[in-house]
Amino acid sequence: MKNSDFLIVDGSSMLVRAYFASAFSGRIMRSKRGVYTNGVFGFLNMMLSAVEKMEPTHLFVAWDVSRDTFRRELYPAYKGTRGELPDELHPQFDTMKEVLAAIGVPQHFDERYEADDIIGTLAHQAADDGHKVLVLTGDRDAMQLVRDGVTVAIMKKGITEMEMYTPASLLESWGLTASQIVDLKGLMGDTSDNIPGVPGIGEKTAKKLLLEYGTVENLIENRHLLKGKMKEKIEMHQEIALLSKQLATIVTEVPLVHTLDECKLSFQMDSAKEKLAELDLNRFVTHLERLVQVG
Repeated sequence: MKNSDFLIVDGSSMLVRAYFASAFSGRIMRSKRGVYTNGVFGFLNMMLSAVEKMEPTHLFVAWDVSRDTFRRELYPAYKGTRGELPDELHPQFDTMKEVLAAIGVPQHFDERYEADDIIGTLAHQAADDGHKVLVLTGDRDAMQLVRDGVTVAIMKKGITEMEMYTPASLLESWGLTASQIVDLKGLMGDTSDNIPGVPGIGEKTAKKLLLEYGTVENLIENRHLLKGKMKEKIEMHQEIALLSKQLATIVTEVPLVHTLDECKLSFQMDSAKEKLAELDLNRFVTHLERLVQVG
């Protein structure tokens, strides 16, 4: 982690994981004023621990705010099978954003785009500028962002257990390049996002096809070389495969409000102390002060 200097956090993914990590054991924290804080507590613990381990010069948090993004316009059933979040978690998104604003952490959301799109846009900008980027998320879709200068860390148990992906490790473990992650989704779909894919094609078959044909487009172009039922599947569902790939592809041209320089790590201790005290989360003041001293 210390080889990276630009940390980009998937805020929605981290907050949901932080909430359920404590809620699973029945620990739903509230401040004295009745504000739910268990997700906020876990989020701060993970984010500040990551900053402590990585010692980045830049920090940024991206958020999901709506399921009605441009992808719903392409495919109304996109993410249509996802359940609602617990009532105790919903208000913690706003609380967490308020805490980050008080601490001085740049963050962004956009009604038309997902956090992945914001992350992808900033990650590419930062890498193009010479930064070593680490994307911290729980969403495997982000593996498509892996490139020289961009490492993706998939949280399994907070930041204590993560899968780290570089171009080399992604190829070794998945047998695919980063750009082929979306081709994989185009063929096999993704049940968590309700991306359809080609019926009857699973991960093993999809990888085999991509090993031979490289991309969904090339597979469709050469479908005459296929045999039997596989040829029928691709011919019948080629439009669905292309749509599924489009749905899975992270946009890297989202309009951002922060420049790279504005993402430089700089904690605002006075406002941070005030907000953390309001939420009875004073224990994080010491953590912040330690990081400021190290910085």
